[in-house]
Amino acid sequence: MMVLDYIIANEDRHQNNFGAIRNAETLEWLGSAPIYDSGSSLWFSKPQAMINANATTPCKPFKADHEEQIRLVSSFDWLDLSALKGIDDEFRDILNGSLFIDETRPDALCFALRKRVEMLAEIVNSRGEQLPVDNFSADITEDVAYNGTDSEDEDLER
Repeated sequence: MMVLDYIIANEDRHQNNFGAIRNAETLEWLGSAPIYDSGSSLWFSKPQAMINANATTPCKPFKADHEEQIRLVSSFDWLDLSALKGIDDEFRDILNGSLFIDETRPDALCFALRKRVEMLAEIVNSRGEQLPVDNFSADITEDVAYNGTDSEDEDLER
């Protein structure tokens, strides 16, 4: 979940946006719920000129920005980066023909998505066997959902 949120620059993975699946009769733990409610991602509130894969992106639920939160991933052994090759082209196909996206926005979004995958690859390849040291100063202290009116600065202060 944190890896996907990093790639798509999700800003609103608060504690009500992930869950567990249990057997309703026995309450036996069956696994994690599929990832859902990722609508506050892919620079959803940014004008095209501000879509930037390198910009510090606020996030939740554990750290205030993705650069710190991705450091909490203890292993990338499960991740096949080659499966992400061409994801920007697949994304462009999804965006094509959308009534809500002008003709030039897909270029900015696809470039930024490809760049986020490249940045993740750098993190994975530089990690090696050494785990990063956790920076507790970047921890989220309050579980607050994005409400569409807060500024990024106010979200980071929370």
